[in-house]
Amino acid sequence: MKSDSAAAGQIDSLDEFRTQRRLTDMFRGYDDIESGYGESHARIAARSEQSDINAWQKTVLAMLEANLGSSTLHAFLAVTNRWPRERTVAELVLLGRSVRNIGRHAGSACARTILTKFPGSLWRLPQVADLTVVLSAIERVAEAAPESVQLVATRLDSLLTQVDAAGFDAWASGGLRSCGYDVHKRRNYFGLNDPLSLRLLSPGARRFVQLERRLIAGLKALWDWQPPLRALPALAGTPAPRRVSLVGGLLRFPGSFAGATEEASELLYRAAAAHAGAHFRFSTVRFPVGKLKAIQIALVSLIEDARIETLAIRELPGLARLWLPFHAAQPFGGTAAPTLMARLARALVDPTYADDDAWVRKGRDLFTLAQDRLVDPAISREIGGILGNDLGQMRVQFNARTYVVEPAYRDDNLALWDFGDHPDISTEEIDIVVDSVRIERRDQPESDRQENQPQSGGTGRAHYIEAEGLDGIPVASYPEWDHALGLERPDWTTILERDALPAHDMGDFAPDHDVMRRVDSMTRRVSVGRRARKKGQRDGEILDLDACVAAVVARRSGKTPEDSIFQRVMPGPHDLSIILLLDLSESTADLDGNGRSVLAVEREAATIMAQTMTSAHEMLAIHGFSSNGREKVYYHLIKDFAEPFDAVTHARLAGLRSSHSTRLGAALRHACSYLSNRRALRRVLLVLTDGEPSDTDVPDPDYLREDARRAVLSARKMGIDVFAFALGDSSFRPLDSIVGGRRVLRVPRIETLPVRIKQLFAELTK
Repeated sequence: MKSDSAAAGQIDSLDEFRTQRRLTDMFRGYDDIESGYGESHARIAARSEQSDINAWQKTVLAMLEANLGSSTLHAFLAVTNRWPRERTVAELVLLGRSVRNIGRHAGSACARTILTKFPGSLWRLPQVADLTVVLSAIERVAEAAPESVQLVATRLDSLLTQVDAAGFDAWASGGLRSCGYDVHKRRNYFGLNDPLSLRLLSPGARRFVQLERRLIAGLKALWDWQPPLRALPALAGTPAPRRVSLVGGLLRFPGSFAGATEEASELLYRAAAAHAGAHFRFSTVRFPVGKLKAIQIALVSLIEDARIETLAIRELPGLARLWLPFHAAQPFGGTAAPTLMARLARALVDPTYADDDAWVRKGRDLFTLAQDRLVDPAISREIGGILGNDLGQMRVQFNARTYVVEPAYRDDNLALWDFGDHPDISTEEIDIVVDSVRIERRDQPESDRQENQPQSGGTGRAHYIEAEGLDGIPVASYPEWDHALGLERPDWTTILERDALPAHDMGDFAPDHDVMRRVDSMTRRVSVGRRARKKGQRDGEILDLDACVAAVVARRSGKTPEDSIFQRVMPGPHDLSIILLLDLSESTADLDGNGRSVLAVEREAATIMAQTMTSAHEMLAIHGFSSNGREKVYYHLIKDFAEPFDAVTHARLAGLRSSHSTRLGAALRHACSYLSNRRALRRVLLVLTDGEPSDTDVPDPDYLREDARRAVLSARKMGIDVFAFALGDSSFRPLDSIVGGRRVLRVPRIETLPVRIKQLFAELTK
């Protein structure tokens, strides 16, 4: 009997014979290639095992069968002849197979360009894994965006000087996901004419990601403050962000600080974070703009920066060593407003700095005289107003559109100001872009404003007038999980928040009273709260030690002791905080077997839940969401925790409409941001939906499903329970994988709602 190795050798020989015969047949149409093939084959045979030779021959055959043309095959043979001795033939085969796939999708010209450009970049990919990642990324671009492969191929060496293999893969995937099916956007992205493309290639952006945890730890240690940190995106049509921003409850950093070395960049991020923390501690009020001019606003902000830094250094003297090195202003350089303001900024915090300018000296003297009352923010408004008037009388020119706060670690100061409805300050005077949106308030009669704006019920949340073309206010950005690459893309989605508009006509929108009665009865019987011990009971599970001692004392004193010497563990008050998150995507407009839309069922379920939870004194909020790509995740505020469920909230529910898509992961993360600060025994996020996640810019059906599952896991780590009411008759298998089978409660009809709510409470009481 022949050995296994001999049998394998025979199979290899037969395979080689068949490949060679097929090559001979193919070369009959390519006489000019046969001689070149023979030379390349000899080179491969001289350095390789038979298995590698066979794999190389199969690669040549595959390229011939793909009909990529003789020029492409000549290019591959030329690469074979120049293939470095330190690189394996298996890597050459990997390159050939990828080129064949790229050529099939994007054409032979792109395949030839890859073969021409790639060898020069090999030294940047020292590991086989790096080579595999880059080639796979280019193949995905060829399949999804064939018109853009040539743009990538011609820039390959330049791209690999900016990012490593993983960074290149993230950049390519980012372009495919952000541009979707828009060919024009894809060309701009892969041609490096798109701000997002440049940001993902920016080493500064990666630097922020590397430093993020350290910055969070530093803020916690210095100021006991843990704000959400984000990177400021580079936005089309606007200058690249150059300063930190504190707007919208987020601490946002530029992707990089222009002109800073890698070492200085880390110090800048640390200094900027410490300065923002000083604002958190000492900037206790917002200044009304009133009739201040732009230069006065800038100077009041400058004085406020100096005030809070002085107070911070008094408390933590080491901060002076962190901040002062960035004050590089010198006592010369002209009398332009930015120069004088940079000199004043240094003079106010650096006691060793000397400046002969009369205006700078006056600013320092005023600040010194106010040392005893630095805790009062009013001195910033007072001194800044005086110095601004002086600069105006000096006829010093000030251009707010080009002014940048100095030194570089200080933030843009927008968070210090309350602009209100003041019409005299234009967006050109205060050139600060907040999340790419500038909101201009139009003159409107007060009666119209009150009629169109929903009332908050005292929640303290700002309300915005819904106008044509206004999608909402960008309030946060969140990461998104790419399951294929196994990495989290920071700041990948943007939440646009807006208040739900009330319906003018309620129509026949009314809940089923029988269902409501059953739900109300059931919720009153269930206790989800901390259990309380009742002392002084006549019977119970355990003895009340205090009552027992009192009984013994009474008996020995000749008195009749009390017989209430037990304690019982009783159900305590309900202690829940619940957010109902309604899916408002276009699919919720579909009708069920009874002729009702899914959205109508959602509205009725939300109404029943809100009224019964309100009567049970539970804290409940109602929000909704839909999406139109990753940059437009709409988040509708229908009812806040502090609002009653009244006619206004009822009208907002009635006014909901179905539109767009379902980017569930981003909505879950934003809802969790509301729940994370709630104090309750159980915090519950209950999603009402009819299907699985989807969006216009995501062709991969598993991408959003895995991202939503990761968002659910993150919520559970935060102590938030996530459940789903699955509305309709679908199988809901994707929802099972996202939330978990036991936590998906199916509601095919509104009549089944009481049973599902009972199941919900049963899970919560475990």
